Amino acid sequence: MAVIKNHADSKLKLVFNAGLDEKNNEIIKNKTFSNIKSTAEDENLYNLGVAISDLQSYSLMNLMKYEEYELINEE
Repeated sequence: MAVIKNHADSKLKLVFNAGLDEKNNEIIKNKTFSNIKSTAEDENLYNLGVAISDLQSYSLMNLMKYEEYELINEE
């Protein structure tokens, strides 16, 4: 049994610190961009994420890239 993986989707997630709530807990906000080209280089995605975060009112905490694959059984 041979399993083949096909790249299905990539996503770029920006995580922001939105301050503190009334109980002094951190407020975390996320923004996710879907349908990122699989050929996009990580450095370019990082630079894009930083540029987008500069337009936001919250400070950037983290950038994450997610990749999804479809697993197919080829018999």
